[in-house]
Amino acid sequence: MQLKKDLLFDLVKSTRIHSEERIKALEINLHKYKQANTKPPVHLLERIKSYEEKVLELNHLESEIKESSKVAWKI
Repeated sequence: MQLKKDLLFDLVKSTRIHSEERIKALEINLHKYKQANTKPPVHLLERIKSYEEKVLELNHLESEIKESSKVAWKI
């Protein structure tokens, strides 16, 4: 399967934006635990970390796509 550069870039960008929004939502939940002076569940912290790692990978992929001279990418 081949995707044009612009389409692939848009897909990666929208995925990154979605991940950033999930991080914000999870951090709101984390804040609620902190306000209640209770320890947040481990899975909540792990999910935030997981999304942060995904965002870093997607940022790297975005910059790689921008700098590339390829017209289409194989997936």
